[in-house]
Amino acid sequence: MRGFDELPAGGGAAADGPGAEPSGIDVLLASRPGARVAEDGVDGDRRTRGGAPSQWRAGGRGMLALLRRDLTERRGLRLSFLLGLLFGLLNLLVFLFVSRVLTPVPAGGLERAASYFDFVAVGIVFLLVLQAATLQVVARVVTEQRDGTLELLAAQPVPGWSVGLELAGYPFAFALLRAALYLALLAGFFGLHVGHADWPGVTVMLALAALCTLPIGVALMGIGVAIGYGDPAARLLVVALSFLSGTYFPPSALPHVLHPVCAVLPTRIALDGLRHALTGGGWRGTAAVLAGTTAVLLPLSAWIFDRALWIARRRGVLTRD
Repeated sequence: MRGFDELPAGGGAAADGPGAEPSGIDVLLASRPGARVAEDGVDGDRRTRGGAPSQWRAGGRGMLALLRRDLTERRGLRLSFLLGLLFGLLNLLVFLFVSRVLTPVPAGGLERAASYFDFVAVGIVFLLVLQAATLQVVARVVTEQRDGTLELLAAQPVPGWSVGLELAGYPFAFALLRAALYLALLAGFFGLHVGHADWPGVTVMLALAALCTLPIGVALMGIGVAIGYGDPAARLLVVALSFLSGTYFPPSALPHVLHPVCAVLPTRIALDGLRHALTGGGWRGTAAVLAGTTAVLLPLSAWIFDRALWIARRRGVLTRD
């Protein structure tokens, strides 16, 4: 990405010629606090009926501008995406062969899964989404801090929560697409049993399972911005959640003292619901629980990130070495 200090005073469009279209980030950074930005002939700083600027409108414009920036800058990542997909498939292939030498567990011990491979394959697909919602988004905000981009974004007339959601949104959506591809490849080439799958339920559960992990990443980003150490915290949390949520083995195999903890984890509930949908079991009750949980946790995590930006600004740590 071209450094912001290399941009001319008139914004990114001026660098490419008078008739060039400005990039999304140029549009965002061109709107200084108190300035007005015209979009489609409409005053971008239009006031609400109460006389205060619409924070929701400003947040939406900021999120769209950042998304446009991400899509523009990541057009060359197709090879990286394919290599990541190949790496994940190789991991699944290892578990496919491992599952063939394991002693079968008693019926019902694998949460309705037909085999251990069916059980662990769905767990790994969910783990990919969890990693994207934690490790990748924390790594991204660290990069934004080192590049100085986060400080520039925080100075713009957009709510802090919109910056946090967009920074987490792109890698999260990317991982969700990859998870859907994994499920398709597992069903088509790896022998994942989907004969009784409720595909509308699978779609709903995959989306909700992913959404319930997003607040975790947004809150971790806030920790990383305000006090640092977001990456170690994210790594520890991924290991703990994969251990307690039943990624590689049923939570019933854990000591009894951990069962109450496992029972209330949104990640455990999401993973069980996804497995049930793939095997034709009930998923609607789980979907309702996840939707309610996400409706509470996502705004809370966005508020945490907004406060973290305020703290980092006060401490002067929006940019880190």
